[in-house]
Amino acid sequence: MFKNKNGFTIIEIMVAFAITAFAFTALMGAFPISLGLNKGAENASIASYLAQGEIESIISEGYNNIATGTVETLHRLSDNTSNYMYYFQRETDISYVDGNLNPSATETGMKKISTSVYYADALKNQKVYTLNLLISQR
Repeated sequence: MFKNKNGFTIIEIMVAFAITAFAFTALMGAFPISLGLNKGAENASIASYLAQGEIESIISEGYNNIATGTVETLHRLSDNTSNYMYYFQRETDISYVDGNLNPSATETGMKKISTSVYYADALKNQKVYTLNLLISQR
């Protein structure tokens, strides 16, 4: 009676829907992961800018005006929980170093500025970005 079959059977359609649903579910699971990774990368970039900004502020004072020791104790950069800076903490230390870059207790003509910014990565693990800079007396 029907010799020419031009359509799909119900089983073929169900298999096609199952494959499509599985692929869609797998792709939807990737979006939250990628959003989290992007947020972690964004936080790392912000941390680097915060460290660089602090170091530039310090070196703009000139070698003789830069005091050694802990210049900035570890603290949150904002007290406001709705401000994104609330999730970043920073500390800055300045020390004398000798020609081999070892710490020195006395004036050597070189200072090491070390700024660390603490932040959370995509998995809410605490990370630290540390930037060191040597400045010399001319």
